Amino acid sequence: MATQTANYQACIDACNSCASECLSNVSQMLGKELKNDCPKCCLECAAICHACVQAMAIGGEHAAEFCGLCAKVCDYCAEQCEAHDHDHCKRCAESCRKCAESCQAVAA
Repeated sequence: MATQTANYQACIDACNSCASECLSNVSQMLGKELKNDCPKCCLECAAICHACVQAMAIGGEHAAEFCGLCAKVCDYCAEQCEAHDHDHCKRCAESCRKCAESCQAVAA
């Protein structure tokens, strides 16, 4: 149980950080001409990160499943953001990769 709690807390922190970076990235990317899913993927990523945090915070029965989906969405968002040279996109992608790793640890 202690390991699960530590994994949850690390994942909650990573999800909160990722959601924050994604939302910040959206505000900077709106109105720019893009050839991929950024910033739409950032909105989706922030939403699943928030849902994941809520599921873990209550010790939800399906928290691990939320985390598995969150890892998948974060990886996709990171790919989309890495396609841009903007510093804010690079920060977002890095945060998404860290979140995906934390979520994968909970999902496993």
